Order: sequence, then structure tokens, then C-alpha cells
Amino acid sequence: MFQKAIFFIFGASFFFTSLLASDQLSIPAGLLSSSGLDTIFIAKGALFVALILLGTIACGRILKRLFLLPVVAGQIIGGILLGPSFFNLPNWLYFKEPLYLFDQVSGVFYSIASSDLFVFFLLLLSSMLTVSYLLWIAGHETDVRDIVKVGVTALIAGILGAILPILFTWVSLNFIGFGISTVQSLALGLIFSATSVSIPVAMLFNYNKMHLRSSKVTLGAAIIDDIFAVFLLSFFFILLQSGTFGQMECLLDHCHTKTIGEALVYMIFAFVVLFFTGYFIIPRFNRFLKKNHQTFLLASVASGVMLLSFSFSELIGGLAGITGAYFAGLFHRMGDARHHAEKVISPYVNTFLLPLFLGSIGLTLNVRVVSASGWVLIAFLLTIAIVAKMVGCYIAILLSNLFGKRESHRWTVLDGYLFGSSMVARGEVGLVVATVVYSTKIITPDQYVVAVIVIILTTIATPIMLGIGFSQMDLIERQSGAYTLNIGLFKVIGTTQLYHIIVGKIERSKTFKTSIQMSEGRKIVNVEGQNVKIILCPEEGIIFKGDKGKIKQIMHIVRDSVMEEIERLG
Repeated sequence: MFQKAIFFIFGASFFFTSLLASDQLSIPAGLLSSSGLDTIFIAKGALFVALILLGTIACGRILKRLFLLPVVAGQIIGGILLGPSFFNLPNWLYFKEPLYLFDQVSGVFYSIASSDLFVFFLLLLSSMLTVSYLLWIAGHETDVRDIVKVGVTALIAGILGAILPILFTWVSLNFIGFGISTVQSLALGLIFSATSVSIPVAMLFNYNKMHLRSSKVTLGAAIIDDIFAVFLLSFFFILLQSGTFGQMECLLDHCHTKTIGEALVYMIFAFVVLFFTGYFIIPRFNRFLKKNHQTFLLASVASGVMLLSFSFSELIGGLAGITGAYFAGLFHRMGDARHHAEKVISPYVNTFLLPLFLGSIGLTLNVRVVSASGWVLIAFLLTIAIVAKMVGCYIAILLSNLFGKRESHRWTVLDGYLFGSSMVARGEVGLVVATVVYSTKIITPDQYVVAVIVIILTTIATPIMLGIGFSQMDLIERQSGAYTLNIGLFKVIGTTQLYHIIVGKIERSKTFKTSIQMSEGRKIVNVEGQNVKIILCPEEGIIFKGDKGKIKQIMHIVRDSVMEEIERLG
């Protein structure tokens, strides 16, 4: 599998490179696939991946124990430590030994540094699978009814989250200077406009906080933010082509092929196809598999549909591929109520793909090349990148509080902080935009390095900021005297079965309403308007949190109903 992936990747890349530049030296087509790979090369690749995996995991745990740093942030730092900034693992001579390829037709030997192949494999794995799976899981965890409740807030925050970083960066850099032109300041603002939802999603899973309202609205706002940022990037390229910023050379031949109208048509078409396929086809096919006792295929089919949606969004719709992956998970939920696919996919993502993804973020970054003035610019842009997202989210929740109808659902300052912190990370989306903008030669190589470092720092900042917010939330709950009752595990009747009995009794009661969410193996029920949560934890049992009096009422309802059933049986 490893061999085929490597052969395909480099065979395709060199083929398309030869098409773009006829005078550029390229490896002959078919040479990679016909040369084969020896066992030593494969073993070194396995060792390289093992060191990255174990190194990032160990660094995450050590930093958490020593500095209380969130594991997600620690694993990103682990990738930076293993990269060229410190240990420089990809440039160890043991891993740099070349892979030799011999072309029998021309009689020419070609060589590729083995470490380049290993790093490229990790980056491809992270970009194609890990990010897709994280967004698929996020979509699967999303209840459309919850998104509708926070739809206007998500829309406002998403639009402002894309516009304000551009506006703040452009105004600030033109006012202060740093020797950056107007078009370069706009380009840097565009790099910081799109939000990466994969990092906060990983953090929310880690803290079991996917049930929070700020978490739900983050998913919708991040998708809207991403779409609007892509539109603004297309509009920026159209302005470049029209000469609005003067005559500038663009080295991306494909970046100006669409007008604004054409880009919108492609986006709308992509959404229509994703909605039609997801709403009408995916749930029916999932039910067909379960009806024919083929539930073991649900995870495989879900993975295939996820990758198809990912590629369709990117190649046809002009959207980021993660948007398609998110919608694939969202619609898969409709035909897989028992979460068969998620139970198979989640452990694989959390134990293997996610640590590699977080480690690979810093694996190719060299912070040693940045000058003192460059670090000043980094600090300045990092501040703008964080403040712009926070301001956009606070404006959105302020409008929601002013014009919202339900007083019990008003946003607090802490809610806004968690919401804004979740939107700070740029992650892989920011890196993609930075690469596209840099390819046009609008920004200089030094500015590109600065932009990448800021992106990574925002990616590290989000877990830290969320960790602080969650700690404050727990502190407030303790100070408010929130009651906690753990009724433990039940071996005979089964803990999960009793949990569903409790939830069922509450749902049939006219006194309480429930909202069920899933979060990394746990099930959480919010009893709306009653300040009560009921949590199913496979390791600890059934836990009640919230108002003591309300919890006692729920326990009485459940106990009386169960006793009636027992008496009827007797």
C-alpha cells in the first residue's frame, strides 16, 4: 500500500510538472512504478513515521504534565521540535539516503532523497485523510436543528471572521509600515481570513465539549468563513488580473480562469450536488446496507463518500475539500443513527492519524531563519489574527443577544470567548491559501515564512485559549455549587441500556425536553431550561450534573416509572 501510494503521488506530480514546463527536468513516466522499492527503504519509512508518531505523543504528554499545556498544542510543538528548527529529523543522514531509479530506455540514473518522500507522504496523509476524517466526524456530530438555532449567529460570525482579518491587516500595515505594500498587506490578510475547524474540533473532542452551544455554532461559522474566504480570494485574483493594483505578474496560469459570476455558479452547483446526494442517496444507501445485514460496510462506504465529497468540493466547486467532508458526515448521520461508522473511524483517527497530523504541521518549518524584525512582524500579525476573529464573534453574539427572543439562551462573555477562541486557528486552510498566494509571487519569501509561522502560532493558540476557557467554565460550575451525582456502572441491566431508559422516560415526560449530542465515546443529554446534564461515560457510569433539585425530580420520575413496570410484571 505504501509503495503504491508513493508511486502514484510522484508519478502524477512529475507527469503534470512536465506538462507545465517542457524545459524542466522530470522523471520519465512509469519509472517510479516499474522500479520497485526495496525492503530497507520501506523499513526506514516505517521508522520515520514511528519516530514522528511517538515523538509527538510523548511531547504532548510531557508538556501537559510539566506546563499543563493542552495535548493538542503539545503535539504541534513536538512536530516543530522534530523539524528543521531543532532536531531536524528529515535531514538525518540515515533518512536522507537517496532512492535510486534507473531508466532502462535512456540509461539514466535518477535519485530522490528518501526523507523528502517520507515527509511528503506524511503531509499527503494529513491533508487528504486526517483533515477529511476530522471534518467528517464534526459533521456527524452536528445536529442540523442545533445549527438552525444558531444559524444567524454563525452566518454573521463567519462573514465577519473572513472580512475583519483582511481589513485589520490592511489598515494596520499601511499605518505602521514594515515596508509592505498595499497589495501585499491585502494578500497577508487573505491568508489569515479562513478558519481551520479541524484543530478546534480535535480540541473539543479531547475535552468532551462538542455539546456546548459555542461548539455547535463554531462548526457552522467555520464553514461559512471558509466559503466566504475562498470567494474573497477569487475576487482578489480577479482584481489583480484587471490591473486594479497595477501591472503585476501572476505565475499561476489557472488562478484567473473564472470570473466572480462563474465562481459563484460553480459553488452553488457544488452545494446543490452535495445536498441532493447527501439528503436523498446516502441515508437510503445506509439503510439498504443495514436492511441486508451489511452494517460492517458502513465505515468503508462512509470513507469513500467522504473522499469523493472532499475531491468534488475542491475540484468542481472551488471550495475547500474539508467543506465536502463535513457535509458527507452531516448527511451520513441521517442513515446511521447508531453511529456504526463513527465507532470504527474515531479510534483510528484519534490514535494514529491525529498525532501525525499535528506533528506534520511543524515538521517543515524552520524558525531559525527569521530575523529580529521578522519576529516583531510575527507578533504584530499574530495579535491582529487573534483579535480580528474574536471581535467578529463578539459582534455576532452581541447582535444575537440584542435581537434574540429567548432570554434563557443569551450568550455570556465566556461563551463568546470560547466561540472566538475556536475560530482563531488557521491550520491547513491557512497554509493552503498562503501557498497559493506565494505561488503568485505577490509576497516575498520572507513574508511567506512569517505568514506560515503566524498560521502555526494561531493553531497552537487555539488549544491553549480553549483550555483556559474550559478551566474557567469548570471553576464557575464549582463556585455556583453545581451538584454532581454519579450513579455508577450497572453490570446486569447494562449501563448503556439504563442510560437510554432514563433518557426515554425524560422524553416521554411533559416536564422536560432533551437534546442529545455525541462526543468522543460519551453521550450527553442537556435537559433544556433546567440546568441539568446527563452524561454516559463508559469508564465511570451515568453522571448527573447541575441543579440538585431538578436532578432529584428526574430521579423520582425514572424511579417511579421503573417501579410501575416492575409491579406490572409482578
